[in-house]
Amino acid sequence: MDLPTPSLTSPIIRQDGEMWFSAYGFGWGYCAFAVPAEIVCTELGAANQTQNQLMLAFELGRRRLSMAVQDTSIPESGERIALSLAER
Repeated sequence: MDLPTPSLTSPIIRQDGEMWFSAYGFGWGYCAFAVPAEIVCTELGAANQTQNQLMLAFELGRRRLSMAVQDTSIPESGERIALSLAER
């Protein structure tokens, strides 16, 4: 049985450009993730590190981010996970 893909919250763009968001997945609950602005630009196609470009890249890359979250091992400690998009 295929589980549904995780639901992603809207991101928060930090002053340093890092994108923070949470995801909810069946069986593991909520988990917090972080993606550096450089990764959003190179892997999700943001033209620059402005808030508008990072938010647009998040929305356009939502499916890819959701798949990356689904493939990530969720720790029980609850800390924020630096999400890697390089293999996707």
